Amino acid sequence: MEYRMTTGKRACRSTGSRFQKRKRSGRVQTNIKRLRAEMAEIVEQQKRISEGQMEMRESVQEIVCEYDQLRKERLLISKQAARYQRSLNEMVKIVIAGENSNLSEADGLIQCLRECMKHDMENNL
Repeated sequence: MEYRMTTGKRACRSTGSRFQKRKRSGRVQTNIKRLRAEMAEIVEQQKRISEGQMEMRESVQEIVCEYDQLRKERLLISKQAARYQRSLNEMVKIVIAGENSNLSEADGLIQCLRECMKHDMENNL
């Protein structure tokens, strides 16, 4: 406390400042409450963001797995198509050889086709 001498009496200047301190203290408390509420809201927002990121990661993982599965299926279909095309080409050669009465060539092509089909069957299992 600060005292001042005036006309022989002691006067206390702190009475006015006490009121201001209380007023300031009340404002500070209000600001602290407001900041705590804002911090709690920010924490909730961060939780929601974190959960959203987790969901996104899971979604991306599912998409990657599906992509890998589709890629494998596409490769399998591509290999099957190539085998079918090769077999069809051999069959056409056999028909052409048969039409030309080249039976030894047709027989060799039939044997080759059988071996190719046998090999394909073994690899599929």
